[in-house]
Amino acid sequence: MSESGGVAAADQGVKTNKYKGVQVYGRMDKEGRPGIVDAIDQDERAINEIADRLQRRGFGVMRKRDPRSGKVYYILKAQWVGQGEPPEHPLD
Repeated sequence: MSESGGVAAADQGVKTNKYKGVQVYGRMDKEGRPGIVDAIDQDERAINEIADRLQRRGFGVMRKRDPRSGKVYYILKAQWVGQGEPPEHPLD
Protein backbone atom coordinates (compact mmCIF):
# COMPACT_ATOMS: atom_id res chain seq x y z
CA MET A 1 0.00 0.00 0.00
CA SER A 2 2.10 3.06 0.81
CA GLU A 3 3.26 5.94 2.97
CA SER A 4 4.27 3.70 5.86
CA GLY A 5 5.67 0.23 6.27
CA GLY A 6 3.08 -2.51 6.46
CA VAL A 7 2.55 -4.95 9.25
CA ALA A 8 1.43 -8.39 8.13
CA ALA A 9 -0.92 -10.30 10.36
CA ALA A 10 -0.28 -13.69 8.79
CA ASP A 11 -2.64 -15.58 11.05
CA GLN A 12 -5.53 -13.38 9.86
CA GLY A 13 -4.38 -12.87 6.27
CA VAL A 14 -4.51 -9.10 6.78
CA LYS A 15 -1.97 -6.44 5.88
CA THR A 16 -2.46 -3.00 7.36
CA ASN A 17 -1.08 0.34 6.25
CA LYS A 18 -1.82 4.00 6.79
CA TYR A 19 -2.54 6.11 3.75
CA LYS A 20 -3.30 9.84 4.09
CA GLY A 21 -3.73 9.20 7.82
CA VAL A 22 -6.38 6.50 7.30
CA GLN A 23 -5.84 2.90 8.42
CA VAL A 24 -6.31 0.67 5.36
CA TYR A 25 -6.73 -3.11 5.58
CA GLY A 26 -5.82 -5.50 2.78
CA ARG A 27 -7.38 -8.98 3.04
CA MET A 28 -5.03 -11.45 1.39
CA ASP A 29 -6.10 -13.97 -1.23
CA LYS A 30 -4.53 -17.43 -1.50
CA GLU A 31 -1.61 -15.97 -3.51
CA GLY A 32 -0.86 -13.46 -0.73
CA ARG A 33 -2.15 -10.41 -2.60
CA PRO A 34 -4.79 -8.02 -1.24
CA GLY A 35 -7.94 -8.99 -3.17
CA ILE A 36 -10.16 -7.10 -0.72
CA VAL A 37 -9.30 -3.69 0.70
CA ASP A 38 -11.31 -1.73 3.26
CA ALA A 39 -11.10 1.34 5.47
CA ILE A 40 -13.24 3.45 7.80
CA ASP A 41 -12.53 7.00 8.93
CA GLN A 42 -14.20 10.34 9.66
CA ASP A 43 -12.20 12.05 6.90
CA GLU A 44 -14.51 11.86 3.87
CA ARG A 45 -11.95 13.45 1.56
CA ALA A 46 -9.26 10.86 2.41
CA ILE A 47 -11.70 7.93 2.07
CA ASN A 48 -12.84 9.23 -1.33
CA GLU A 49 -9.25 9.68 -2.49
CA ILE A 50 -8.39 6.11 -1.47
CA ALA A 51 -11.56 4.79 -3.14
CA ASP A 52 -10.79 6.70 -6.36
CA ARG A 53 -7.22 5.33 -6.47
CA LEU A 54 -8.44 1.77 -5.93
CA GLN A 55 -11.09 2.14 -8.61
CA ARG A 56 -8.51 3.37 -11.13
CA ARG A 57 -6.34 0.31 -10.32
CA GLY A 58 -9.15 -2.18 -11.15
CA PHE A 59 -11.06 -2.62 -7.89
CA GLY A 60 -14.84 -2.44 -7.59
CA VAL A 61 -15.47 0.03 -4.76
CA MET A 62 -18.42 0.55 -2.42
CA ARG A 63 -18.53 3.81 -0.46
CA LYS A 64 -20.86 4.43 2.44
CA ARG A 65 -21.67 7.23 4.88
CA ASP A 66 -22.32 5.76 8.34
CA PRO A 67 -23.59 7.98 11.20
CA ARG A 68 -22.78 6.44 14.61
CA SER A 69 -23.36 7.90 18.07
CA GLY A 70 -23.30 11.52 16.92
CA LYS A 71 -20.28 11.05 14.63
CA VAL A 72 -20.18 10.38 10.89
CA TYR A 73 -17.81 7.76 9.50
CA TYR A 74 -17.06 7.03 5.87
CA ILE A 75 -16.50 3.44 4.82
CA LEU A 76 -15.00 1.95 1.71
CA LYS A 77 -14.90 -1.68 0.71
CA ALA A 78 -13.11 -2.66 -2.46
CA GLN A 79 -12.74 -6.01 -4.21
CA TRP A 80 -10.45 -6.87 -7.07
CA VAL A 81 -12.43 -7.15 -10.33
CA GLY A 82 -9.64 -6.38 -12.79
CA GLN A 83 -7.99 -8.91 -15.04
CA GLY A 84 -5.26 -11.11 -13.64
CA GLU A 85 -3.98 -10.88 -10.09
CA PRO A 86 -4.61 -7.85 -7.86
CA PRO A 87 -1.62 -5.52 -7.45
CA GLU A 88 0.68 -6.36 -4.56
CA HIS A 89 0.46 -2.75 -3.33
CA PRO A 90 -2.96 -1.41 -4.44
CA LEU A 91 -2.36 2.22 -3.43
CA ASP A 92 1.10 2.69 -4.98
